[in-house]
Amino acid sequence: MSAPFGLNEKVTFLAPMQDITDRGFIEILCGRGAPDFCIAEYFRIHEYFELSPHILDTILNSPPETRVAAQFIGENVEHIKRAIEALKFYPQVRMLDLNLGCPAPKIYRKNVGGGLLRDVQKIMEIAEAIRQHWDGVFSVKMRIGFESSDNFGELLDAVCSASPDFITIHARTVKQLYRGKPDYGAVAYAVGRAGVPIIANGDISSAEKAMEVFKSTGCAGVMCGRHAVRNPWIFRQIKELASGREIYRPKLCDVREYIDDLLRNCLTLKDSIKHIDSRLKKFINFIATGVDERGEFLYHMRRARGLDDLLKVCDRYLLEGGNSDKPFALDAYPNLCSRPNHEDFPK
Repeated sequence: MSAPFGLNEKVTFLAPMQDITDRGFIEILCGRGAPDFCIAEYFRIHEYFELSPHILDTILNSPPETRVAAQFIGENVEHIKRAIEALKFYPQVRMLDLNLGCPAPKIYRKNVGGGLLRDVQKIMEIAEAIRQHWDGVFSVKMRIGFESSDNFGELLDAVCSASPDFITIHARTVKQLYRGKPDYGAVAYAVGRAGVPIIANGDISSAEKAMEVFKSTGCAGVMCGRHAVRNPWIFRQIKELASGREIYRPKLCDVREYIDDLLRNCLTLKDSIKHIDSRLKKFINFIATGVDERGEFLYHMRRARGLDDLLKVCDRYLLEGGNSDKPFALDAYPNLCSRPNHEDFPK
């Protein structure tokens, strides 16, 4: 196979995010400007694996405006081969991604995801097994190293030895998690070395930032994760800016409609989630970083008690008092953080 896009298309991807990128969320994004491709939440491949029904639903039934790839995370070659055979029962699935980047400690401590970046030989074995047994598009999502990027070239060569159709590079190490400045120079290095299309990932926070990364690295595409949760119009805006058109600028009333859509998707999980307001706050933590520079919405949203109180706070800051026509920021305000344990607001 080959990459399902050309090198000069400037394609866009929605990053895989566990417990976020389900079919409902992808539908919400597609209603505001679909990414060209999505990577689904990973299938955890082990001795007793199953192809999770809700992940299969995302891959098989997401809107046709975007193509959704399956993703495997695992370390045992034989189990991965069995999982590939199971996936072949669904011929609609034509893209498979190998996760070499998940930075969650509970994952990398099991020597999967980003943990595999400590084992070059194992990376080669797994990637080559997938290439040999999978007939569709094969890609790899990786980081630039585990604790440092000193052996990035060796890791990249190991991945490339299996001839993937394209590679996504999150330009941070595993230990950096999502902190610190991404090393886009590593992405440019990969573009010149890998011989396959490279997708850049890591703090692609706006259409303007995407254009900067395209220009500085020569990458074939960009992948957005957390910033697509914050700004569901980002893929539309990237396409518009890339083609020289004026980009769409949502207002706070549009953001309020987006929150309503997220709430409806959260409510589909009400039988398995005790606190719907907590689930919704998970998304609004990102959204609020683009609402007001002082972070007042973010501060009061986090302290709302119950769903009714949370929605009243949303109305106050997004609709009332003339707020509805105010612009939503194209990028997150630099002094605000989407993680509650990092907040530092004046009381």
